[in-house]
Amino acid sequence: MGNEEMFSNWLMPIWTGGTVWEEPVCFFEDGQGVIQGGSLVYAPNEVVKVMNHDATIIFEENRDYEVTKAGIRLMEGSRIPLLKRESYIGQFTGDTDVEWLCLPGKKQYVRIFSEITQYQVLVTYETAEGTWRGPVPSRQGGKLVNTYRKLERGEPLHIVFYGDSITAGWEASGADEKAVDMYSLEPMEIKFSRYPHMPVWAELVTEKIRRTYPQAVITKDNLSAGGSTAQWGLEHVNELFDRVATPDLVLVGFGMNCMWDPPEVFINYISGICGELRKRNPNCEFVLYPAMVANPEMSAYQNDNMCSYEKALENYASNQSGMVAAPIHSMFRKMVEQGKQYYEISGNAVNHPNDFSIRLYAQIIWETLCR
Repeated sequence: MGNEEMFSNWLMPIWTGGTVWEEPVCFFEDGQGVIQGGSLVYAPNEVVKVMNHDATIIFEENRDYEVTKAGIRLMEGSRIPLLKRESYIGQFTGDTDVEWLCLPGKKQYVRIFSEITQYQVLVTYETAEGTWRGPVPSRQGGKLVNTYRKLERGEPLHIVFYGDSITAGWEASGADEKAVDMYSLEPMEIKFSRYPHMPVWAELVTEKIRRTYPQAVITKDNLSAGGSTAQWGLEHVNELFDRVATPDLVLVGFGMNCMWDPPEVFINYISGICGELRKRNPNCEFVLYPAMVANPEMSAYQNDNMCSYEKALENYASNQSGMVAAPIHSMFRKMVEQGKQYYEISGNAVNHPNDFSIRLYAQIIWETLCR
């Protein structure tokens, strides 16, 4: 799983500031043909390195880019790739398979475009510490009494991840994960191999726990499925969990594919999942989390209930023993509100995270787990 320095960089919390490692920016044409992108989470004090997606080209300041107060700007004649509008936007001709991807007016749609990562330039830079303006995850591990008892005593701890494609691990550059096919419920492998060969966030979190508590015997299963909803999660919870060892800690994350359900319906599905699992193990503990933001250009994602889902999860967890909730959605939403472009944090231009966003998932979940 990479070397120690790389693993440390992957788990370095973005909200602390200081050195920001390989934050992606993307220069792209918007609907009016205007070049957008280049925004960084922080105002850079010093740009250390700018390189292409696979670290084979180092770009030069004042030749390829210039540094601004908000990030970097593309220069004329730059070697940095420009994402043309027609590469990620198609003309809608009535195909029902892509109707959910449509922009307002239904004349165009966003392509599921995993190649977007090839247009994302990686920026390492220095910034002032303590200048994050968004929410920060609180350490809630004190509620996970059973989990920490096992970790500190060196007892076996079985962790299960249960959610949609983001938890399954799609788009992680070094994904090598066994997940579940949503339709057949059969195991499926998710594999990618490109720079920097980073594992899925579920594996990052599990490995962080292993390294922090080397005396514990930790096993992991991932029962997540691409395209799944919270309703699917409840309907299949018993069939899927019959296949694995009794869980001690379950991380439950749905929402991206059902974000139009009323919050009360969504939380009923989540509470149903947790209830069924506690029938198996009354001491089972949980981390609940919503999804990141989806592409705001798409009409389907412009009136979602994800903010309400996050609040519902927080309220539900606060009234349960052995259960915590992580503020995934609000932290991503704050980044976008502060100017980070969606095509700079997405791994498919629609609803999957890229490595940077996968790292943020792992960082938030780990911080939430900590005491």
